[in-house]
Amino acid sequence: NFIVGKSKKIDVISATVSPATGAEGSDKSSKPITRIFLNAAELGVAAEIIDRSKKVRNTVKSRLLSTVTSLAVTLPYYESNLCEISVDNGRENIITKMTMCIIANGKYLGGGFKAAPRANVSDGLLDIVILKDSGSLKMLDDFINIKDGDYSNEPDILYRQARNVSIKSRERDVTVAIDGEPIGILPATFKILKRALNIRM
Repeated sequence: NFIVGKSKKIDVISATVSPATGAEGSDKSSKPITRIFLNAAELGVAAEIIDRSKKVRNTVKSRLLSTVTSLAVTLPYYESNLCEISVDNGRENIITKMTMCIIANGKYLGGGFKAAPRANVSDGLLDIVILKDSGSLKMLDDFINIKDGDYSNEPDILYRQARNVSIKSRERDVTVAIDGEPIGILPATFKILKRALNIRM
């Protein structure tokens, strides 16, 4: 593929997030963390599951067991947070109880979740999927819809496309993970860097 593939420019995402409370070297004056990533950021319950799964995996060297354990201890007790979401520098402002948010460049997340069915890695847009206030049983149903990329007749799921988005929580700390790695908490800002990476495919 490298020899015969064609060159293509794709988008990447820049994320600026707040350091996690109690993180090593962090305090109230700690500077925001900026990272560049390729595929997707997860906020809220999904990021909590990732974070707990990685902690369990330090003790139990099984991806399946650590994932199941983190799901079992996170989903029944996770509380949605009232969040402010500003799309494209205020073109749209959303205030909602948020259970989970995905900021995507590609269509799929790990495990085959077709979270952002309209995403295109070269369109210069972020795909933003917001799961609004959702109890644990409803959350499982919504996860199935997110896996299939089917948001028809789903009032609990918002889908937007934008060049940038800023999100902050009015309540508790909300974990942020990028490409499967927890990196901090809200508030956070995400922006697309259009066709910033040249690849062969």
